[in-house]
Amino acid sequence: MGSARVDSPGTAIRDPYTAKVMALHDDHYAARDLGRYGQLKMRSLADPTTGAVRYWLTARHVRGSVVLVPALLFADPTGPPRQSCDLYVFARLAGPNGADRHERPLTVNGVELAGRNAVRLDQIGQIEAQRLGRTGTTQPLPPRSRALARAVLGAAAEHWAARSDRAVLESLARRSTAAHFLSHYTEELAQREDALRRAQQDLADTRRRIDLLRELTEPAPVP
Repeated sequence: MGSARVDSPGTAIRDPYTAKVMALHDDHYAARDLGRYGQLKMRSLADPTTGAVRYWLTARHVRGSVVLVPALLFADPTGPPRQSCDLYVFARLAGPNGADRHERPLTVNGVELAGRNAVRLDQIGQIEAQRLGRTGTTQPLPPRSRALARAVLGAAAEHWAARSDRAVLESLARRSTAAHFLSHYTEELAQREDALRRAQQDLADTRRRIDLLRELTEPAPVP
């Protein structure tokens, strides 16, 4: 269920963005007709710190949850544009501080999904779900389960793409990523500055040695 939210009595939320972020604490419910697979029931709850959304999915032979994450969450905003997808679908992804780590991954026909899918919104019908193989690597699902998983994950992705708060989710992902890379590059800068200081000290010491040796190689004055 969504976490409780308490607002100060008589206090209106005037900032529309803040109001939308606070609304992310509420569960969202939807249903989709999957044709021959029957009806898919969806319950979703967004993480207001990262923009990731957990979808609990229930249909015939379908149980469990997946996490849909804006692709912006993993894109370094200081690097060249390389975004090849719009959305990631994770079979298993814990929230901050390990939250949700006990959530049940999605199972289709009794097969537990694994790994992640990179999804372009103009190619939702091409989602290929994976399972964990005996060697520890992901493998395609059997044909029957693959078709059902594609229909289920496609419906969740379509719902995510049409969300009225999608812009807020993507903004949260962008801000969360910016904070992550700010910390990363701040630490990297400190390491490089420390290395530069040590290099400058070494350089000064080497110059001192060279100057001393040059003095020692000068011809001795004739008395």
